[in-house]
Amino acid sequence: MGNDPLDAQTSARLLKRALGIVGDAETLAGMLGVPPPELRAWLSAKTFPPREVFERVLELILGGEASRPTATQDAKRPRVLIADSRECGAVLATVLGNEFALTHVTTLVDALDLVQSSAASTHGIDAIVCGQHFEGSQMLRFLECVKAYRPTSAIPFIGCRVAETHLGDGALAAMREACEALGALAYIDLPGRSASHGAERAAVEFRDAVRAAVHLRAPRERLRVLVVDDNPDAAHTLVALLRMAGHDAHKAGSGAEALALAAQLKPDAAVLDIGMQDMDGYALAGKLRTQPWGTGMTLVALTGHDRAEDRQHSREAGFDHHLGKPATLEQLLEAFSAGRKG
Repeated sequence: MGNDPLDAQTSARLLKRALGIVGDAETLAGMLGVPPPELRAWLSAKTFPPREVFERVLELILGGEASRPTATQDAKRPRVLIADSRECGAVLATVLGNEFALTHVTTLVDALDLVQSSAASTHGIDAIVCGQHFEGSQMLRFLECVKAYRPTSAIPFIGCRVAETHLGDGALAAMREACEALGALAYIDLPGRSASHGAERAAVEFRDAVRAAVHLRAPRERLRVLVVDDNPDAAHTLVALLRMAGHDAHKAGSGAEALALAAQLKPDAAVLDIGMQDMDGYALAGKLRTQPWGTGMTLVALTGHDRAEDRQHSREAGFDHHLGKPATLEQLLEAFSAGRKG
């Protein structure tokens, strides 16, 4: 990396973050194994530290509190970068708990420094969670930068809304679509999920999404999956989770839209909400089964009714699997793996 001025400025900003974690320059110099005068030169952006030292700086920052001198095996937790305001970052830290090593940034410059530097380091970032309140609504700009830079383009990115805003349903739907179009795995509306499902369940779903992102890997078989639900938020969340699991997932908001989209996609599997307004899942399953490409498709019913008669009704309608809400990603993947029962 040499002593390029831009590199030196970037390293100085990162060193200052490490200094804030450790507490004082003397302790930081000792942890890095360098003389204090050298550290002062790096902090003033006069020179760039050697690569092995810079690696340790990144490890300190990305490990956050887990990288203090009292660190234990917690330093091996997946590294998640939170980009949001201080208030929203604190909320996200509470929601995510101790499962992840969290690093919080509040400015776009700091975020890009960390992401781009970690891409060339052995201490990488496993996932990015960026809130809508990130430095004056810079979420989409940050997402664009991450996906446009090849070394960082594969980092899983989750956009979210943590605090209430004045956005209506239409604007929130547009934000979800924009995030997807730019390459984010998901856009999760925490206040909306909390209002409709309760704060505890919303937190669990959010942790599940981040967990799926940091463990993202290609499945043995990549399936084309159609998700049909007239609740846009529910459909979006499920599609995002399936994409995190490596599948080619698409969503439809009605029975009519599902039939048209399925004719184009010829999906390997479909997850159908039963209680839709225009056409319930039972009727839609029957129509899908009449198509030549629909006979071998794995059909999964997703419903709030899980009695024995409900399961029987699903079997008679042509479903292979019947899952009660809320279904986990693991349950869905197991259903896909089991495949067609008929």
